[in-house]
Amino acid sequence: MLRYFKRNILLVFIALIIGIFTQILAPFLAIMEQQMIDQIISGNMNGFYRFLLWTSLMVLASAGFFFLNSLTQKRFQVKFEENLRNDLFNSFIGRRHLYFEDKDTSEMMSYIKNHASTISNNFTTPIFTLISYGVMAIVIIGIMVYYNLVLALVSFICVLPSIIFPLYFNKQLNLQMTEKLNQDAAITFEIKESLNAHEVISAFGIFSRFFSRFTKASHDLANASYKVEVTVSLLENVARILQKCTWFISFMIAGNMAIHNETSVGTIVMFISLCSELNTCVTLYAQVIPLLLSIKSDIKKVISIIDYREKKIFGEKEPTFKRSITIEKLRFRYNENVHLLENLNFSIYKGEKVAIVGESGSGKSTLIKLITAHYGNYTGSINYDNVELHEIDEKKLHDVVMVIHQNTFIFNDSVRFNICLGETFSESAMEKALLLSGVDHFLSQIPGGLDGGCGENGSRLSGGQKQRIALARALIRGIDFLILDEGISAVDVETANKIESELLNIGNLTLLTITHRIKDGLLQHYDKVFQLNNGKLEERK
Repeated sequence: MLRYFKRNILLVFIALIIGIFTQILAPFLAIMEQQMIDQIISGNMNGFYRFLLWTSLMVLASAGFFFLNSLTQKRFQVKFEENLRNDLFNSFIGRRHLYFEDKDTSEMMSYIKNHASTISNNFTTPIFTLISYGVMAIVIIGIMVYYNLVLALVSFICVLPSIIFPLYFNKQLNLQMTEKLNQDAAITFEIKESLNAHEVISAFGIFSRFFSRFTKASHDLANASYKVEVTVSLLENVARILQKCTWFISFMIAGNMAIHNETSVGTIVMFISLCSELNTCVTLYAQVIPLLLSIKSDIKKVISIIDYREKKIFGEKEPTFKRSITIEKLRFRYNENVHLLENLNFSIYKGEKVAIVGESGSGKSTLIKLITAHYGNYTGSINYDNVELHEIDEKKLHDVVMVIHQNTFIFNDSVRFNICLGETFSESAMEKALLLSGVDHFLSQIPGGLDGGCGENGSRLSGGQKQRIALARALIRGIDFLILDEGISAVDVETANKIESELLNIGNLTLLTITHRIKDGLLQHYDKVFQLNNGKLEERK
């Protein structure tokens, strides 16, 4: 966590200085009280008014510092949470797509939102508390020793139970915090799954079942949160009881000393105030140390996520596609017993139009993932311009090849954004992409045209319209190599034939169509047609 303090080092420094000044004003106010009381008892009204003036100024300064202390510490807390949240998001979103195939994204959402917030709340404030109140405790002990060593030792011994006893709650609080975070993740999963599956839930009329699932998760989270609050409340109440005991013992001993004229009344009042402040310091330590220890495991997990580095599978060479992509003796299997692809050999040359036909489960989608570096545990070779894929920087392949899938994701934004994805393109490039993809055919039907909204995951668009937008994304970027993975299957036959024909007529575009069947009348337009059966590839003559 030190990295987040370093990123905001100036803010941390200011917050610490203000926090320390805010806290150490309290013991000096106790000295002012002692002086005022002794001046009153001695009948020195001039001295009393002088110290009263200084006390008033210190009270005003204390109020100002208290406000600035709260302001700067809260500012750092929100910056800390923002940095942590950004790093978690960056870590998850920057991973290879293969990572997402066997992970629950709701857990990632919980880490980005809930865990970042929990760590920020339960780490930053306690750290500032430990430092500022620690300095305050040292100042108080120094003042006590200066005025009366015996009372100082008594006060110090009295406050020790305040820090020892609450530490016994540490393990319990740790387990409860972990349970709360797990329940946070569980309810995030229920919300995400239920909202994403609304169409299915509605179609089958099973609202009550999913509401029951949600209410159970909500109830479990409420219980977990309540347990944490009860333990924290118990710690606070134990601290108050111990504080009152310390006050009573200190008052008894100090009062006895005053009766025997071993100290002044003002000194007694000062010691009672200082003892109360010291007890506050120790009590806060007793509360925040278990709190810090309770999130220790969660901090380790979050840091491991942020610092996670995927095993290097591919290289660093720039991918190019100026001549050909050649696949030789390619074999791939998901496990030891099932060989999905066996000894595949074929080439795709620049500008060629190639189709691979195969039934569902024949390995077509797997072949695409291999070509686009989703998997690296294959044998044989996949060469881009005679450079093997393992030597290429797979994160730059999107500049060379792009896949149009049957199901494409549409952002809850405008048509323009979903095509450009935040990048800037010329009007001529946009017009060409709209024309070739067929987006121009339905653009007039969308209120606002290019700047009209698509809805959540394209809820305002048909399946065919979504795929046309996905096609426009690739075409506007001048991609050299376009793969259609059943990419226009949701479009009606006539429109699909038209779009596919236009793509086939783009001379400098290399097109690889992966499908379960070639559309009528288009077979002769392909330079090569391969049949994929039982993991083996054969060219159809």
